[in-house]
Amino acid sequence: MTDLASPSPSGPRSAADLFGDPVDSRPLWFKKDAFLQTDFDPEAYVSDLRRFVPLDSLRNELRSHLSILKNELIELINRDYGDFVNLSTKLVDVNGAILRMRAPLTELRGKISQFRASVEVSLSALHDGLRQRAEASAAREILELLLDTSHVVSK
Repeated sequence: MTDLASPSPSGPRSAADLFGDPVDSRPLWFKKDAFLQTDFDPEAYVSDLRRFVPLDSLRNELRSHLSILKNELIELINRDYGDFVNLSTKLVDVNGAILRMRAPLTELRGKISQFRASVEVSLSALHDGLRQRAEASAAREILELLLDTSHVVSK
């Protein structure tokens, strides 16, 4: 058995090695990665921890974690603020592009409407022609029957 007072073979251990990173002073029971899981269930998380962690401690850790996340979000926004401002100016450029495309698209819509109207007129004329043709064909059949009847009666 090794002597606790003697240094380990790899050298002396620091307090951070023994007790964790002092910057990340989270208790071992607090797993922040659990929040990132797609099937995270807050009710189950709290009920599991409630068995061995007082609610006050859990609440304090959750509030502390929320505060850290808010600070990280602010740091990210501040770090990428230039990109954020560029994005808003690019959106203005997008509006300009939309306005430039609007006139040709409106013109195209008008041309399509005119073409559609002319096709509908042509289709209507075609239907009328087909109807007249059918009526003429029916009248011709009647006339041919009358002629045949006349020839039969005259014999």
